[in-house]
Amino acid sequence: MKQTFPQDRYEILVIDDGSSDGTDEMVKALLPHAGCEIRYLHREHKGAAAARNEGLRRARGRLIIFLDSDIIVVPEFVAAHVAEHDDEATIVHGPVIWTSSPENPTAARRKVTDVSRAFFATGNVSISREKLFEAGLFDEDFTEYGWEDLELGQRLKKLGMRVKRSQGPKGYHLKPEFRVEDLPVLAWRERERGHMAVLYYEKHPTLEVKMATMLTPIFFWLVRVLTLGDWPEWRLTARLLRFLERIKLRPLLSLILQSIIYYHYSGGMREALSWRK
Repeated sequence: MKQTFPQDRYEILVIDDGSSDGTDEMVKALLPHAGCEIRYLHREHKGAAAARNEGLRRARGRLIIFLDSDIIVVPEFVAAHVAEHDDEATIVHGPVIWTSSPENPTAARRKVTDVSRAFFATGNVSISREKLFEAGLFDEDFTEYGWEDLELGQRLKKLGMRVKRSQGPKGYHLKPEFRVEDLPVLAWRERERGHMAVLYYEKHPTLEVKMATMLTPIFFWLVRVLTLGDWPEWRLTARLLRFLERIKLRPLLSLILQSIIYYHYSGGMREALSWRK
C-alpha cells in the first residue's frame, strides 16, 4: 500500500473468487489507510482464469500488474514496473522471492529455486491491457488450479510479445513452513494441477508444453518407482511425517514431501487422461 508511485495514478482491484476466509473484512479494514482507490468484488467461485478476466474487464488503466494474494512488495513496486515498459509489446517480470517471515520479508535473499523462466506467469508481472484483450484473455476452461497463466503466455508469444526481467519490482512470496496438517489441501491442489496440465497440453500439443507439464511416460514410470505400493496413501506415512516434523528433521521431510507431490500430481494427470478415453 505504501507506494512511491503517485496514488491518484493507479487503482487496486481485488477479485475474490468465492472465498470464505474473511477477505472482505480485511479489504474493508484497509480502505481508510489505502490512499489509492481499491475496488473489491466477491463473486461465485469459477477459478483463477475467470476471476482475472473479471478484473481485466473492470480495470481502467492501460497497464495491468498481476500480483498473487500472498506476495508482499517493496514501496517502489508499482513505479519500477511502470518504468520498465518501453512499448505495448513488453511483458515485465519482477522477482518472486520466497520467505517464511511476514514480519521481515525483505530479509530473504533470492535463491536458485526462486528463478522462473516462464514467458508469462501472474505472480509478479505487468503487461498492456490492450495486448491481453488482443490475445483473448485467460481461457476460462481452466476452472481448477494451475497453468492458466502459462497457457495465455503461449498466445501472447504468438503476438510477438517480448519478456523483460527486472530486479526493481521485488515481490516476497510468503510461504510458511510445511505442516503435516496441510497435506490434504496440498494433495487436492496437486490433483487439480494435474487435471489442468492435461488440458494445457490438449490446447498446445507441443514438446515445450509436454516437458513443462512432465506429461511423459518416463515421468509416470519414475513416480511409480518412487511411490511403490502407493505409500503416500498409507496411514504410516502420515505418522512418519508427523514424527519428522516433531523432531525438526526438515531435509528428510522435504524429500518425502516432494515424492508425495509428484504422486498426487501424476495421479491428477492420470485421472484427466482417463476421463478423455
